[in-house]
Amino acid sequence: MCLAADYGGILHWSQYVAAAGILLAMVLSLIGLTDTTASSGLRQHKLLLPLGLLVLLAWIQALPLPSGLIGLLSPGSNAAYSTWLEGLVPASEQPSVHPVSVSPFDTKHVALLLTFLLPLSFAASIVFHARNRLTMLLSAIAITGASVAIIGFYRKLDPTADLWFFTSKSNGFAGFVNRNNAALMLNFGMAASLGLLSWRMMALHHIELDDPDFEFNDLLALISDRESLIGLLSSITCVAGLLLNGSRGGVVAALFGLVCAFGYVRPRRGLIGLPILAVVIGISVAILTVPMQLNLETISRLELISADADTLQKDGRLLHWQDGWKAAMAYLPMGSGISTYGYSYLPYQSQSPGSWFEHADNLWLEMFVETGLPGVVIAVLFFTILLSSLRRLSTSADPIDQGVRVAAWYAIAAVMVSQFFDFGLIVPANLFVALILATAVVSRQVASGGLQAPTLEDEDDPYEAMAMADPEYAMAMAAAEREAETATESIDAEQSAATNASTRGNKIKLQSTSKFGRLTSSVSVGIFAVVIFLLSVLAIPGLKSDAESESLVRRIQSEYSGMKFRPEVLEQVESLLTENLNQNPIPETRTLLAATQRDRGRLAETLEWRPVSIEQAGEIYAKTNLNERGLEYPPPLAAMTRDRLKSILHYEDAWNTSIAGIATCPLGQASRATLVQLQSVLDPQPETSVAVKHLAKFYSTEPIRLMRLAKRAFMIGDFDSAITTFHDSIALRPNLTSQLMPLFRVNQDTLPLQEVIPNESRAIELAAADVLLWDEPDSEFLRHAATSIDCGRASNLAARAKCQALLSRIHFALNDIENATQTGEEAIRLMPDEPRYRVQLIEQFLISSNRTDALRHARLGREAIPKDKRFQQFVDRIAEAERNELLEPALPQDTNAPSIESILN
Repeated sequence: MCLAADYGGILHWSQYVAAAGILLAMVLSLIGLTDTTASSGLRQHKLLLPLGLLVLLAWIQALPLPSGLIGLLSPGSNAAYSTWLEGLVPASEQPSVHPVSVSPFDTKHVALLLTFLLPLSFAASIVFHARNRLTMLLSAIAITGASVAIIGFYRKLDPTADLWFFTSKSNGFAGFVNRNNAALMLNFGMAASLGLLSWRMMALHHIELDDPDFEFNDLLALISDRESLIGLLSSITCVAGLLLNGSRGGVVAALFGLVCAFGYVRPRRGLIGLPILAVVIGISVAILTVPMQLNLETISRLELISADADTLQKDGRLLHWQDGWKAAMAYLPMGSGISTYGYSYLPYQSQSPGSWFEHADNLWLEMFVETGLPGVVIAVLFFTILLSSLRRLSTSADPIDQGVRVAAWYAIAAVMVSQFFDFGLIVPANLFVALILATAVVSRQVASGGLQAPTLEDEDDPYEAMAMADPEYAMAMAAAEREAETATESIDAEQSAATNASTRGNKIKLQSTSKFGRLTSSVSVGIFAVVIFLLSVLAIPGLKSDAESESLVRRIQSEYSGMKFRPEVLEQVESLLTENLNQNPIPETRTLLAATQRDRGRLAETLEWRPVSIEQAGEIYAKTNLNERGLEYPPPLAAMTRDRLKSILHYEDAWNTSIAGIATCPLGQASRATLVQLQSVLDPQPETSVAVKHLAKFYSTEPIRLMRLAKRAFMIGDFDSAITTFHDSIALRPNLTSQLMPLFRVNQDTLPLQEVIPNESRAIELAAADVLLWDEPDSEFLRHAATSIDCGRASNLAARAKCQALLSRIHFALNDIENATQTGEEAIRLMPDEPRYRVQLIEQFLISSNRTDALRHARLGREAIPKDKRFQQFVDRIAEAERNELLEPALPQDTNAPSIESILN
């Protein structure tokens, strides 16, 4: 519950504390190795095999290896450390030995965290091996899920709540940053609640939740049972939380979880499961793709009536998954490194809409990208062990085992479905709950569930029901009946009955083992425990170091706005970050260090301009913004001193820090962006052009960021990159053309329109409309526009008419009167009641001295729209021009001009 409240456990400090708690729990659980009810040997720890392989894979991915070997294990990673470092890191400094991971420090941290899954699974296997603690486990998970829902309710009712774990997040719920992550915890709570109810129902009514004879009114009978209260209240609360938190995927996962919990997709229900499964799939598809409009947030986000429905078809995931799949193919067979997805997909994106995808919103795709084929094998092995244990656990006659089985089936279905649209299982709070529940299933299966259910040949046994409810009483009654029946039988018959009784007894007792066997098993488990304990002890200092680094970065970031104008404080911050970076070089620390050095340079530069007042200093500081500088560099002080300016020293420190950041995280965006910023104050560097090209690829589906990048490239004189990047930005969002035309107007030589504006009708329209207003319109671009604009693509008559009117203006500017007249009249035909197109055409005729056509359209306009006085004014204006010509006989007469009388009439 503590991890669930702490953003789901994503903070490194909470992970460190959780690791210490896990280690303590493992030490305490070692006492159970001497208890046969808690330890049955190595078989109950089978999940340690896939978990150990996962930890080993993570450490191998973070281990530096020769680049030639990396080229075989992960071509994408090898390209990241070679192709994507060329031009930024000198060839002599490019690493010949590097890890598979494209962000080794992130992979190392996750490897440390995954190491503690081993002691967690070990301790859970011992603690939950015996039946008396399983109810506690299910109750704890159910209460945790209900608590998340309650916190979410409170946060919805009081959005101003300012407790530290209630930090406002637009997509958050309760203590989780992401509503889908919270929905997974709610589903775990729902699974545990159903497990508790299933346990009580079997104990009281001798029927399983997924029994073919089960009826839903059997659940209602549990209302009067006091021990069912936790399950009832938690399930109701979790359902309400799922409906309120806004996660569509969480609701779909709950539907599939319920279907599996009630056995509709397993042999327990026979063929009836097929139509029910089809209905559930249909409902799930509707939830994910069909808009709806109801009150609860999860339902309202479906928006049945709204045209802005944020469904799976519109939220960009389907497009992004195409890029994720291309990345997965590039990094086969070993993947890009655990916890590196936010970097690994960047070189391969071409379809992803919107902002940076730190996660794939599909855990299985993300896992495939990061872990490659070994990750697939590990996942298959894990689920094989789990499902095999569930199948065997189904033969248990103990009601609590059936409760655990139902909870596990619900949880498995919820995880498999929800993680196809989310990544909540990698959040520690969810991961720990899932692992403990899975471990409990495997451990209880090895313990044979306490009692075995009767076999098929014993279906007619009259004591079967009693054996399910009270095995000891059933055994006693069966023995008494056998004694009465064999009183008159022969000795052979008595021996046969004794043999049968012994067989029946073996079915309902734990199989005994020899003292030597138990000792050998305990020693083997003890060796495993020592190895796991030592690995955990070695890993915990690393988690502590990461926690300290993250805490330092977060504290500085939260207070940075108040300290960036104080040079002495920034100096202390730089010193702290440098010291921490030398101990634990994580990318976030390096990025913040570069920003601090850059801001120290700005402050020093402000003083070097020698302001005479606070107000002037503020104005100078604003103009030293590296993104949009308003001052030349260096200040005049540079010509008056032989010593290097302090500002240039800080700027160079920021440059060197960023270069070092690229070497350690080859696909990082922040370091490259800093290089582009610093180019406005440093001497021209070839690395900047390379950084711009890389960022253009990383931002290739984000038009706004591409536009900003292009402006920076233009500002630092990289015109080729600016032209290409402007072109890509406008191609993604043609409406940006209007914002950029003022820049193009005053820089026609360096930003030629035909190269900048993509061959897209809407972009060309906007550009041409602006060019027509220039003092000297670009006739070459206008000719290109006249042949490229496609008015037929417009979605309605009004847009087509506007487009035709624009084409008419373009043709008039090019002195193509015939096409100008044709397109202008087409605009009038499309919108005959719109006077502006008639007025525009008449004015263009008058400008070109074509009074005849101008008069004709003025008269037509006067007849079509008599309320508009402008058309009569045009008629009068033309008549006045004719009178003036008659009064000036020296001027040549137009023999084709109409007479004054005909004009007035």
